[in-house]
Amino acid sequence: MAADQSSHAMLPVPNPTPSYWRSEPHYLDSHRSTPELPDESDIIIIGAGLAGVSVAYHLSNAPDPPSILLLEARQTCSGATGRNGGHTKAKTTTLMNLAKTSGGHAAEEMSRFVRAQIYALKDAVEKEHIDCEFELRRSYDVFRSEGDARRTEASWRRDFLGGQHGWTEDVQWLGPGLAERLTSVRGARGAFSVPACSFWPYKLVTGLLERSVARNGRLNLQTETPVLRVQQAAAAGGGGGGGGGNVVHTARGVVRAKKVVFATNAYAAALLPEYRGVITPYKGTAAHLAVEDGAEPVFPHLSHTYNIDFGSKQELDTVDYLNPRPDGGIVVGGAKWIYEKQKDLWYNTVDDSTLVQPVMEAEYFEGYMQRTFRGWKDSGTEVDKVWTGNGVPHVGKVPQKEAQWILAGFNGGGNALVYLCAKAVANMALHDLSFRESGVDVPSFFESTKERLLLA
Repeated sequence: MAADQSSHAMLPVPNPTPSYWRSEPHYLDSHRSTPELPDESDIIIIGAGLAGVSVAYHLSNAPDPPSILLLEARQTCSGATGRNGGHTKAKTTTLMNLAKTSGGHAAEEMSRFVRAQIYALKDAVEKEHIDCEFELRRSYDVFRSEGDARRTEASWRRDFLGGQHGWTEDVQWLGPGLAERLTSVRGARGAFSVPACSFWPYKLVTGLLERSVARNGRLNLQTETPVLRVQQAAAAGGGGGGGGGNVVHTARGVVRAKKVVFATNAYAAALLPEYRGVITPYKGTAAHLAVEDGAEPVFPHLSHTYNIDFGSKQELDTVDYLNPRPDGGIVVGGAKWIYEKQKDLWYNTVDDSTLVQPVMEAEYFEGYMQRTFRGWKDSGTEVDKVWTGNGVPHVGKVPQKEAQWILAGFNGGGNALVYLCAKAVANMALHDLSFRESGVDVPSFFESTKERLLLA
């Protein structure tokens, strides 16, 4: 059965806007381990971002690693991972809302998992000697609206302090007397200080991939190879011989696989129709801000990452994120309130080849640091590059499918979740384990189930 036009419309476009993180291409960026596709593979992984590469990395660390075919529609790490903010944290308001809607245990699970993720990434970077500017840091969740700050502090003190919520032990509220001075954000009325880490996402992914290729001689990377559809062997009219239970159709040919892992994030529904309306892609905007060539670094240097809630537009997303770089540059994303009501510009689209025009027309990122931070008025910081980026994720066995697993739907927060989710999926796929048997403490509500698909 041919893939329908709507499925093709949800596949990656060939010419995404260039991202700052992809400014130093790795030799595996555009790479084919063999001139032609193999006829079969033990495991096919679709997607070579942080999710897919992490699955390949964990599988390649097994005592007897399987044969792996890693398929990427464009170049390595050209999707969400190569286009995000580059920091890992759990926003305090996210945990507060999760506790209120799903119970304190859910917030505890999420906080514990993100914290474990930070140190698992640190361990991998140090163990593998990956130069990706990894840094353990603190991060500020800043509120510039006095009303929002007051309400948030009241809820924090009333509902979460007092010892019954273990995840709060490493979170500190800064009142109006300290918030502006410590965060350097003009007009800050309150802020949370939380644990975080930051890194160069593309360099982390290509570093893990390079080690995986060196470690597992049966890992075959094929970039510029979009997958068009995946069929179970019985539906494709084949038996269980040859490559096994799945037939993967690509633009360059067909490959059989015993098992398939969908590490496709926003593109999941293009290949798995049951996820349509469940995992919906959306488009955001990010920019790299830098001082002029030859200029001195700006002081005070910002040593924390940020989420800044401007709180000026009712019922709109007014939160920006910032990741100060070691070279003095800043990666900043957001501005969603400018275009949020124009859903046709950002909702249910995978087209990252164009910028969000209302943001460009408003010149939102021009003078951003000067108007937002104290001490940056004369910094000369300008926009260097602007690009577009790509709930609860779905992790585990694809419901009612044989030998298929998924990790996708990370809703812009993949850096904080993907690496250990990938370890869990690798264990499940390699050893045919259930979600609960994976050996990784993934939050229970991440499991992809038939019930979750029906609730969408």
